[in-house]
Amino acid sequence: MAIFEESCNEHTTKEPNVLELIEKNYRQLNQMMVEEIEIASAHGGITGSGREMMWMKFFRNIIPLKYSLAQGVIIIDSHNNRSREVDIAVYDEQYTPYVFQHNTLKFIPIEAVVIAIECKSDKWKDDGLIKWAESIRELKATASGVARMATGYISGLTNLTQQQTRPILILASNFKRVNEDTIHANIDKIKNSFDFILLKQSVSRSNGATSQFKLVVPSENEKLGWWGSRLNGSQEEDNLKIVVTQDHRIRLKEAKESGKYSELKISEEYDSLENTLLDLRIPDNELLTLNFQLNQLLMLLNNPMMFPHFAYAKAFKKIGENKKL
Repeated sequence: MAIFEESCNEHTTKEPNVLELIEKNYRQLNQMMVEEIEIASAHGGITGSGREMMWMKFFRNIIPLKYSLAQGVIIIDSHNNRSREVDIAVYDEQYTPYVFQHNTLKFIPIEAVVIAIECKSDKWKDDGLIKWAESIRELKATASGVARMATGYISGLTNLTQQQTRPILILASNFKRVNEDTIHANIDKIKNSFDFILLKQSVSRSNGATSQFKLVVPSENEKLGWWGSRLNGSQEEDNLKIVVTQDHRIRLKEAKESGKYSELKISEEYDSLENTLLDLRIPDNELLTLNFQLNQLLMLLNNPMMFPHFAYAKAFKKIGENKKL
């Protein structure tokens, strides 16, 4: 019996650690994506469409299926404004039924878009990227949507926590820089225009030099509430307030004192969370870090704006009226 138990224990210790395998898989995925671009570049280069398809495949694998992805998109609002062309848009098709298509080009309302991705090669112009981001940030979502909830009929006008919506902006590029200093020097002008920036970086390993995609998050140290207020256009304080009743405050105090949820940074007043995206960074694993950070931000946008049918109908009616003049 003792021999059998010893054999079982030995077998148990050799069982693979699932989280360790997943972490390793993301590091390998990073290397595979770099190699795919380098092989394509060595054989005549990779087209813009090819780059987009590679990133489409990656983001499709890490973004919840409730969202759709589309290439070659123009984002619009009900005030007749439009963005520059977006290489990849991630949007909520369930709650926003209108995707206006002209040949292969799609026009998607700002109320639906949660992520806009610009895919670049190893060259770009800072001014062009800044203007691209500005063309999206300047779009105005409309909060006049009407829907029926469990408590009755409501309008988006009453949802003060989401009067606007702003997509998460990502730059994905195979622009290669040798080290941290050269990376930050080259993104200095554009860092305030993007939430996530992916670049290639040379790294030294025991088996020789190689390259990997490096994730730069300019506002990584900001609290979740800072992100929530900016993505949703709310007028709340920058802290992510999670307490609405005294009962919640008591529960948070108990959780903090017990240490049961040590991953959460609960304020001394037990009325807010102080976690940042930096708390989700996985050392030496850029793509797994992006997975955690990006999906956390998507959860702050988890309740999409009610689609303002009346606002868009008004905009289309105005076109007809102008034709009569």
